[in-house]
Amino acid sequence: MVPVLTAAVILLFVFQTLSMKLQHAPYLPQKLLVNCLFSLAAAAALWAGRLAFPALFSVSRPTLVYGIGFGVVFALTILFYNLAIGAGPLAYTTFYFSSSMLIPTCAGILFFREPFKASLLAALVLFLAAFYFLNVSPGGQRRGAPHWPALCALTFVCNGLCAVLQKAQQNATGGAESVGLMLVGFTAAFFCYGALYLFLRRRLPPAEMDGLALAARNALAILLLTAGSAGGNLLLTWLAGRTPASYLFPLVQGGIVVGVTLCSVLFFKEKLSRRSCFGLALGVCAIAVINL
Repeated sequence: MVPVLTAAVILLFVFQTLSMKLQHAPYLPQKLLVNCLFSLAAAAALWAGRLAFPALFSVSRPTLVYGIGFGVVFALTILFYNLAIGAGPLAYTTFYFSSSMLIPTCAGILFFREPFKASLLAALVLFLAAFYFLNVSPGGQRRGAPHWPALCALTFVCNGLCAVLQKAQQNATGGAESVGLMLVGFTAAFFCYGALYLFLRRRLPPAEMDGLALAARNALAILLLTAGSAGGNLLLTWLAGRTPASYLFPLVQGGIVVGVTLCSVLFFKEKLSRRSCFGLALGVCAIAVINL
């Protein structure tokens, strides 16, 4: 069951990532509004489920606390990621984002008393090498705006903390209330995105102020993001209560990178360089090694 659900998580997050190509939101406040709307859709679906099946959507005090934390950190991750992309090289920013899986991996070993294995160390090295070769081009621009390194660091920390909070909540509740965590988390994320959008909305050009028109243009992207993000995070949280973090999160993050790369070639007709092919091969090797 766990391998099947892990594969489902990877597919859902690949689906979520690829659906972002359908977004038509060039300005940061517009991106925040799209994220606000898909968080609202996910939260509304979860609240409807709670009304219909209250026993399945229980929320204890630990889940409430961790859920609010997860929602806030989730929203900040997307904000810092968007700002970092605008302030520096996309390839290097993506590399830092992907490498954040080191945080839940180390937390699993240091704080959750998970065993350390040589195969895990080898897989981490292979994953980091794969991320580098897939995302960083030789001779590319390496320097961004003065605040770009700080934004990359914040993205790295926040994305990693999302996974740590999911694992901690599952440990605190004995592997229960994963749906409740998503209920609280997406509700908190909706309010965070909404507040940030209202604060930054004045930066939009007058012709781009129409939120309803933006929602209509991005209706399909919002629907797909809701399914991919809510479904992927729900299953990932459930798995976090039953699988070591030092195994789960590197496998999922590595699988996403490999899956997105393959789908880009198969469905979006993007071409792979020799460097990218080498990175893809390293990612496949890492997935094999971590399962030893």
